[in-house]
Amino acid sequence: MKAQQKLWMTSLLLLAVVLLAACGNNSSDANTSSPSPSPSATVAPTDTTGGSNAASNSGENATREFEHGKGVTVIPVNPERIVAIQYTGAMLALGVKPVGADNEWAKYPLLEQEWAGIEHVGDPWTGLNLEKIVELNPDLIVTHVEDTYEALSKIAPTIWIPWLQYDPPGQIALFGDILGKQAEAAAWQKQFDAKVAETKQTVGSIIGEDKTVTIFNIRPANQFIYGNKAMGGYVIYDLLGLKAPEIVQQEVIDKGLGQLEISLELLPQYANSDYVFLSVLANDGGTERAAEVTEGAIWKNLPASGNNRVFDLNWDTYFTTDPLSTMKQLDAFAELLQATQQ
Repeated sequence: MKAQQKLWMTSLLLLAVVLLAACGNNSSDANTSSPSPSPSATVAPTDTTGGSNAASNSGENATREFEHGKGVTVIPVNPERIVAIQYTGAMLALGVKPVGADNEWAKYPLLEQEWAGIEHVGDPWTGLNLEKIVELNPDLIVTHVEDTYEALSKIAPTIWIPWLQYDPPGQIALFGDILGKQAEAAAWQKQFDAKVAETKQTVGSIIGEDKTVTIFNIRPANQFIYGNKAMGGYVIYDLLGLKAPEIVQQEVIDKGLGQLEISLELLPQYANSDYVFLSVLANDGGTERAAEVTEGAIWKNLPASGNNRVFDLNWDTYFTTDPLSTMKQLDAFAELLQATQQ
């Protein structure tokens, strides 16, 4: 009888979750790509007198309130079974392996070794596998997608943190708090600062501080200039202190844009730099289009092209901006430049 009741309750939960997810997905598609502003995720004060804000003091079952972009959620003090939607890299950097994570992260080579053993729970944009998440029995879910937040909240305590609200050190501090890994977060920050200083010295000996660099991305049907948020921009501009051309600084970085789509005719203005770092989205004809662009007169007349100072940035290596990938990107970028000196 008990087994039948458990099966019946599980079936009801799955039905409720699926119905709620369907309602959420039909309500708005725009929210997935442009999350609304939210307060910083912080620990809400706990009332140890046993009021509504009281934290449980029952050892391994201890809980606390956590304030995030969707309100206040009661979460475990030391979560053990986490499903991560987008924030896998921050957790892995702290030595915590989620039991499940979205498929998007599995393809990035810098996370491959640490990723092994994590269950895939679907794609956050095209469809999460809610049944799989239920099977994993998480005690905490972290997500950056609004449309499925309510559905996930029916499965386990869920916190919502918009993507790119925190830089890698900010992610480490945040998740050090969420996971109860403050000591590991402090150790990571110390290692990170040392790595940045070392890499900055190496890169500075190759690219002088008076030189400018542009990050240019070619896709099958368009092209983008990247700022300091993705595609290696955080490493190149923020951490290593390399200079962007004035127009890139003003129109992309200062405006807080991750990237800016431009016409090919505007490329000489945005890439009038000493160096160009080129990334290509190879799928669906991107490789062929990149060949066309780099064989054209506009490209060949760029200063970096004429001086043989164009370097390839692998899309999958540099696209991510999580703490673990960022640490490894510093090494990868130094190796990329050092190879030109041989």
